[in-house]
Amino acid sequence: MKKLLIAIGVLVFVIVANYSTTYASDTEQVSKFDSQITIAQSDDVTVKETIVYDFASNMHHGIYRDIPIDYHDGNTNYYVNFKLDSVTDENGNSIQTQLSTDSGNKRIKIGDPNTTITGVHTYVISYELKPLIIQKDGKPFLNLDVVGSGWTVPIYNISAKVTLENGAQLSDVSWYGATNQSTTPGELTVDYVAPYQGVTINATLPNGYITYFLQPNKMRTEDLLAAIGSAAIGILIALLILGVAIIFIVRGVRTHRRKKRQIVVAQYEPPKGLTPAHIGLLEDDIADNREVTATVINWAVKGYIKIVYLPKKGLFGSTDYQLVLLKSGDDLPAAEYTLLSSFFGTDQKVKLSQLDKGTMASEVSIFKASIRSDLTKLGYYQNAGDIFMRGTLTDEGAKQWAQVDGFKLYLSVVEKDRLEFSDAPDKTPERFNALLPYAIALGVEKQWAKKFDGIDLTQSTNWYTGNLVAFSAISLASDLGSSFASVMSSNSSVSSGGGVGGGGFGGGGGGSW
Repeated sequence: MKKLLIAIGVLVFVIVANYSTTYASDTEQVSKFDSQITIAQSDDVTVKETIVYDFASNMHHGIYRDIPIDYHDGNTNYYVNFKLDSVTDENGNSIQTQLSTDSGNKRIKIGDPNTTITGVHTYVISYELKPLIIQKDGKPFLNLDVVGSGWTVPIYNISAKVTLENGAQLSDVSWYGATNQSTTPGELTVDYVAPYQGVTINATLPNGYITYFLQPNKMRTEDLLAAIGSAAIGILIALLILGVAIIFIVRGVRTHRRKKRQIVVAQYEPPKGLTPAHIGLLEDDIADNREVTATVINWAVKGYIKIVYLPKKGLFGSTDYQLVLLKSGDDLPAAEYTLLSSFFGTDQKVKLSQLDKGTMASEVSIFKASIRSDLTKLGYYQNAGDIFMRGTLTDEGAKQWAQVDGFKLYLSVVEKDRLEFSDAPDKTPERFNALLPYAIALGVEKQWAKKFDGIDLTQSTNWYTGNLVAFSAISLASDLGSSFASVMSSNSSVSSGGGVGGGGFGGGGGGSW
């Protein structure tokens, strides 16, 4: 029995010892924290921290150190200038460092992101804070977090010393936040500080020691420079916007005057040599999805593709369309052939819902740009002279616009106002089909379809398959225009810093990364 008890005791000892060793090996801590603080009569406060950090068996790149620079005391704000002097190891060798600003703190990220370390490492951080001394009861007063309450690990063996120049001494010194402390005026030794606890010193400096104090609501230099820079940038942006607005106004006025000099007469046919996309751009000076939709319909009308209506499946399904390639399209204008090829690739059939959005966005943007390029080459848009007027409608372009506007007048005028069009071509299904792409490009497909209401378009509209052919021409044109526009549209469209510390300035926190 005695042997059994001894065996159990040994087993328990081994388990406990093993557990303790394992736990300890994974527990990070600051083994030593020393802070040497020097307050100059210029109110420059220089801090030199020696931090011995034990990563244990955990693999990290290094440590980070947060230094508050924005402080909030009720409704009062304080701003402190920060300057990082150096970060080295115990031998004075520089360590890779990244400095950033986040939530009222300067974060010093120390270590190599491409290297992991374990065990014990020493970091010596030197930095300056200014101004830091405030006035209290008419005297210079120091309220400083020597150890900030933002540390995520326990800290052992803390020591701190505050030194003044020329042998001056602090008075009324008090240390807060640490137990088992040993102090002499301006010096502190503490065995242990738990995570998220801090140590603060309050002390009075001799009268006249400094003349410049930290004031509430005073903007620190870097913020002032940033504000000035932001204001300058804002003014520059405003001037640029104003300049661009003036240019567009001048361009618009010039184009309007050129159009106003033209006489618009109804035209029964589209201008020769221009595609639906061309006349759509000439009409409103905008290349958008309407031109793309009109181009697709034009392919169908001319026999390059067939459009198949796919009704929605189920209650929550959506309507879709399938395009069927009938001819290669190698006789189309280059830009249209490229766009047609981007729809199908190597396939003969494709659903609009399955088109690659990234590819289509790029190809559609290229196609839109090509429309304007074509019209510029024809002399309808300015491409020389004043750089600010490039792209505006030329005199020849204004004449062509008048032709387009007259054609739009014919397509859109209602039946009761049609008396002046006594010699207009007959309304036949074939004519409806031939001019439908142009009507879509000009945004008058509904008015164009209205003219054919009551006419059976089923037999002649063989480029389209679906139950919509049983409805009126208005429904057909409207549904095709809005549905293609929808598809193309989906694919294309050319903290408080004081809270971090332990109640005073400085402090902050740290941990591993």
